[in-house]
Amino acid sequence: MTPTREQRDSRPRTRGPQFEERRRQIALAAARVFATKGFAGATNRDIAAEAGISAGLIYWYYNSKEELFTAIFDQFAPFYVVRDALETADALPVEEVLQRLANGLFRAIGQPEYAAILRLGLTEAIRFPDVAGHVGHMIARHPIGGLAAYFERQIAAGRIRPVDPWLAAQAFLGSVLGYALRKHVVGHDDLQEVDDAEMAATLAGLFTRGLLAGDGTDGGPDGTDR
Repeated sequence: MTPTREQRDSRPRTRGPQFEERRRQIALAAARVFATKGFAGATNRDIAAEAGISAGLIYWYYNSKEELFTAIFDQFAPFYVVRDALETADALPVEEVLQRLANGLFRAIGQPEYAAILRLGLTEAIRFPDVAGHVGHMIARHPIGGLAAYFERQIAAGRIRPVDPWLAAQAFLGSVLGYALRKHVVGHDDLQEVDDAEMAATLAGLFTRGLLAGDGTDGGPDGTDR
C-alpha cells in the first residue's frame, strides 16, 4: 500500500474539518477490517470497500497501510480519559483523582469498540515490532506522561511525599490497565464478577496511602498540613 508520486501529488493541499473527518472514517473502517483479517491479511481494497470509497482514495489520506494502522490507535485508543481526569484536578484529593482516572479507563475499555481496538493492538504488536513500538510510545507519551506530570506537581506542592513521578505513574497505570485488559479485552473469567467501581476504589486507596505522608493524611511530606 505505497502511493505513487501521482497519488501523493493529488492529495488535498489543506487539512480542514472534512479532511480530518474522512481520515477518521477510513481509520474506523480499517479497524474493522484489521480486526477480522489481521494487519498482514488486510488489503487497501478491503479497507476501501468497508469505508465505501475507491481504493485509490485511501492514498489521499494515508501514506501506507502502516500509517493507517497506527492512526487507529492515535485516534481511537481511549487514553483521552487520563487527560480528562487530570484537567483541573490539582486541587482535588489525590485519591479522588486516581479513582476518577481508573473509573474512566474501565468505562472506556469496557466499550466493545475500544476493547476491539486494544485487542487488535495486542495481537499485532506481537507480530510487528514497529507496531509495538508505536503503541508503547503512545502510552508513554499520553497516559503515563500526563499522570507523571500530575504527580510532579503534587510533589512540588507538598501534597505527596517525594517519589519518582514517572515510576509512580507507571506503577498505578500498570495496575489499572492490567486489570482492564484482562477483564475487558482478554475476557478472563475470574474477573467478570468483579465490580469495576470497587476495583477503582481499591487501587486508588492502596496507591494513595503509599503516596501520602506517614499518617495517611493529605499534607506535606512530613505529615503536616500545608
